[in-house]
Amino acid sequence: MKRTLLPALAACLLCWAFPTPAAAQAFFDFEDIDTLLEDNALNDAANRYASVLLSFFPERATRMGFSSANSKLNARSAANTSLALNALRSVKEMTEQITPSQLSKANQTDLLLLQRALDADIWQLEQDRIQNDPLYYTEAFDAVYDLMLKQTTASAQQRADLLARVRALPEVARQAQNNLLQPPAYFSQLAMERAYYAYLAFDEVTDFLLQGVEDEVSISQIKRDGQTAKRAIKQMFDWFKSLSQEQNTQDFRLGEEAYVQVLKDRYQITEKPAKLEKQLQKNFLQAQKTLADALEPFVLETAEEEVTVVDDLNATPTVQPTPAKTKKKGKFVPPSAQDFYKAAQRVAAAPAGGNLLRALSQDAAGLAQRFEQDGTLPAAGSVQFSVKQLPAFYAYTQAYLFVPPFGNQLAPVSDLFLRMPSGNKLARQEQLKKDFNAPVRKLLLSGELVPGRYYQTAAGKDLSSIRRLYPSRTLANGWSAYARRLAKERDYVTTEEDLLFLAWDEYRRAAAALVDVRLQTKEYSYADALNFLVTENGFEQTEAENLLKEIAAHPAESISYVYGLQTLEKAREKYAKKEGKDFNLSAFHSLVLQAGNVPPNRLEQEITRLQQQARKKAEQKNLF
Repeated sequence: MKRTLLPALAACLLCWAFPTPAAAQAFFDFEDIDTLLEDNALNDAANRYASVLLSFFPERATRMGFSSANSKLNARSAANTSLALNALRSVKEMTEQITPSQLSKANQTDLLLLQRALDADIWQLEQDRIQNDPLYYTEAFDAVYDLMLKQTTASAQQRADLLARVRALPEVARQAQNNLLQPPAYFSQLAMERAYYAYLAFDEVTDFLLQGVEDEVSISQIKRDGQTAKRAIKQMFDWFKSLSQEQNTQDFRLGEEAYVQVLKDRYQITEKPAKLEKQLQKNFLQAQKTLADALEPFVLETAEEEVTVVDDLNATPTVQPTPAKTKKKGKFVPPSAQDFYKAAQRVAAAPAGGNLLRALSQDAAGLAQRFEQDGTLPAAGSVQFSVKQLPAFYAYTQAYLFVPPFGNQLAPVSDLFLRMPSGNKLARQEQLKKDFNAPVRKLLLSGELVPGRYYQTAAGKDLSSIRRLYPSRTLANGWSAYARRLAKERDYVTTEEDLLFLAWDEYRRAAAALVDVRLQTKEYSYADALNFLVTENGFEQTEAENLLKEIAAHPAESISYVYGLQTLEKAREKYAKKEGKDFNLSAFHSLVLQAGNVPPNRLEQEITRLQQQARKKAEQKNLF
């Protein structure tokens, strides 16, 4: 970006104290003025972008930590979309005026993050979600729960903001009925399901609003507002249901061109789908082999039990033969998901009695201390996060939800929400057995807490605002997957049961990622995808359908876990080779955490930059 130095800038420079000529050159290098201007231009564009989001998308602004947006919901209208598009395009033009080569190295990466976020937002608005995506309207439910999950302001203000959003839900229902024009029937089905869960759970929102309210008039008004909002949700449910039954509505799959755009802008993945599919196919085959190895001890145990039963029935008082623990030679026979289901049913046990919420906090603190002491992780301070009960709206579809601080939140705090079982004692035990048996808890702890998402958040508190607000989802998800493998490598995930559940977790991810690319590029139909999962690979029908719902609602999300993991492992391999005998695992992780969730193809560059920066500081320190 070409600029002339204004007299005001010169005056500002002259206001500084006058050091000796040698010190002046060290204090300020006039050759860096272009870099200074470009860095400021980047900050201006970032601030403008944030103000556009605050003005047009208050639901997203809340998650960015801007509490002034908390009392509003998005205006889902064509007019708002048009204004937002114009505003975002003007910000995009600002970023295009910036010369990357004149930015500092760190800000070159920040510029790329900012541009990819802008491109993703602009592209999504251009797809006309107002008319084509029922799920856009159900995002208002999440916006309501955002204010329940986190205390973003004082308690009284928090409830006032929440009440304002609750009162705005009838307008969202009206917008859905006025705007949606023959959207994909499958999206309508998913939206109908979300509206159903929101309706069933909405009393918990009203109960939250009533906390601490003693005035009878206010209590009555809040209850009326809650009932009005609940009726609006029912109207949305009915409307989505009618849309889901429409014939000849458009296909929900993206197609290759649009899919390439999503991969590049939302996930910073630049490989073409054909090349990506080959990589994912290879990854799936490797996951099959890993699962087969993890299943082997349980297959042998089953065989031994069957021999014992036969001998007992025949009453043969001879020594029991033990199957030879050797692998059969010949062609590899892939395992089925059914093999895992059978083994898991035999080995999984419900957690021991006690307070599960408190136990997870204690376990995470112990794990952080262990990994910091054994040289796995750099010290990130004391472990401080809360563990709470998951609201019913989310508990219908997931066992847990980790919520990091909202962007620039003034009092940042991380929260882990867990699904608490209900029903009779037997039902509760079965639910706990499924959700939080010992291997699952270890994977939850390592992937979501330490060294997973929580630890990454805590260690990255000094990241630039752009990296906090517009991080790469690919590296964020990849770190969670990497953290689970790291837990295995560092002897936290060790037992045969642990290894089985880890292998299943990666197998499930690998299958979902492969289906994702094939489905969204229209190589697969929905029926083909379901056949691949259920018939060819033994997934239970319900689990397969849930995977496809996620793939439809969040294209390429499943791929980001695989791609992000591979990016981190390749970066570590190159770093270790470069460092040789001086390789230090904690130092590598420190560099990755300092870099934050940058675009995958920038990670190695960022590691090098941070290394050079650290060495330069050390050299300067040694001079004095």
